[in-house]
Amino acid sequence: MEQSTELNDVIMSLDELVTACGQDRSWVIALIEENIITPDVEHESQLQSGPAQKFSGLQLTLARRASRLSRDFDASVPAIGLILELLEELEQLRQFKRQWASQSSSYVIEIDIE
Repeated sequence: MEQSTELNDVIMSLDELVTACGQDRSWVIALIEENIITPDVEHESQLQSGPAQKFSGLQLTLARRASRLSRDFDASVPAIGLILELLEELEQLRQFKRQWASQSSSYVIEIDIE
């Protein structure tokens, strides 16, 4: 496992990601194929002829969240992708609501009804 120079993030290989999220390698590869997680960094590996896939802490967080959804709800990988998208959208809406509420509390709207 390496330390990234950007944002002090952890950079890990596919095997390290598999171990860290506690799932089978094929399950993690299915997450990659569904674009639920994506390699963040391409590193030239001394052991391989081509670039090796590397993953950041953000991808580990997503993989662990996906693992919990799989375990708790027996969700398939495509369903996990949809659930994560909906949860992200919900969080964005909540953040928008908080911002709107903090801005609109200082405004008074007057309506004349005749």
